[in-house]
Amino acid sequence: MGRPDRQDGGMAVLNRFYVDKSKIQGEWVRITGEDVKHITKVLRLSPGDPVVICDGDNTDYEGVIERTGKDEIKVRLGNASRSGTEAAMEMVLYQAIAKGTKMELIIQKGTELGVAAFVPVITSRTVVRLEGRNDTPKKLQRWQRIAMEASKQSGRGRIPDVRSPMDFDQALEEMTGYSLALLPHAGEGGLTIDAIPGGVGDYADIAVMVGPEGGFSDDEIKRARDRGIEIVSMGPRTLRTETAGMVIAAILMYRFGDLGGRA
Repeated sequence: MGRPDRQDGGMAVLNRFYVDKSKIQGEWVRITGEDVKHITKVLRLSPGDPVVICDGDNTDYEGVIERTGKDEIKVRLGNASRSGTEAAMEMVLYQAIAKGTKMELIIQKGTELGVAAFVPVITSRTVVRLEGRNDTPKKLQRWQRIAMEASKQSGRGRIPDVRSPMDFDQALEEMTGYSLALLPHAGEGGLTIDAIPGGVGDYADIAVMVGPEGGFSDDEIKRARDRGIEIVSMGPRTLRTETAGMVIAAILMYRFGDLGGRA
């Protein structure tokens, strides 16, 4: 029989691997890349061992390793089912690009909390500028990889998409298409989060924009209000940009998603 990777409440939990949907052909899939070494050298799995294959789009497949090689592993797929780890509510985080490794932390922790996608935003006080720079593709590739690794660690059924950067007004325009669009701000006049109407299942999707280290300008707050974006308060303390993203994601996923443990 195959070897489980751990015991969870007395039940065997199988090793789970992500593959691109395009690699699934009928009842077969080939695993390539870094996972090959991890499977054969670290986990020491071999033909006949069961695994779970996730296509990164909320579908899990029962699988059995058929053949291992130096560069690829062939897996025969069985029954397919929904991953069961994604909230019905989709939350997208529009994050003003943060300095250094802060952006990486936001993506990592946001993925663990259930964020469906990240949109880097350039505001008037954004220090880091990516548009037009040669390192933009490299940054996006790294951020996407961090989202993938965090998805693996947290058992997500989907790998969040890290989208191309956009400017503040582009982001506002896109946010107007969501069921609920929020912009946390430390200034006066914002709606408290607990005053947002509704509960679990009331919003199909929620967009949130978090500001940069220097916060939003008064003009940006006005432009957001003019677009119908709800300005919300997160309490009396001023949070760092990397903290604010985690806090708002956790609160919204608890109130409107699945973080409260509700079915």
